[in-house]
Amino acid sequence: MIDPDSLTGPVLAALTAVPGISVYDGYVPDKVPETGGFIDPYVILWAGNPDEPDELTTDGVQDADSVVWDFQTTTVAATHGLCREVNHAVTTALRNLRVRTGRVRTNPDGFNQQYPILDTQTSPARFMLPRQWRLITN
Repeated sequence: MIDPDSLTGPVLAALTAVPGISVYDGYVPDKVPETGGFIDPYVILWAGNPDEPDELTTDGVQDADSVVWDFQTTTVAATHGLCREVNHAVTTALRNLRVRTGRVRTNPDGFNQQYPILDTQTSPARFMLPRQWRLITN
């Protein structure tokens, strides 16, 4: 069985290296940084456990060499344009990122949100843009 931290670790490291944003792993705190009444940019990693699709061998052991891991990032910023800019930086950091024996790619089966969504349920209001990712190792 693959330790999920061996997958999330490199992704979190790549996200943390993006300048000017905060990174949250699976949650958003009640209070996020603001400047001048506007939300500072941040990204959330929504990651679960990978699927290990290898078949059982005749002795009942499952080979743990390959995984399929789908996860999502959501970039958040105060304006539509800044949200797109942050999303571009996150995409640049993650696309083709080497993790174990695979590379992170955009998820071809995931939904493809084309533009930032305004969230007026929080204060201050913010734009968010989710992106779905897939890692396949062999």
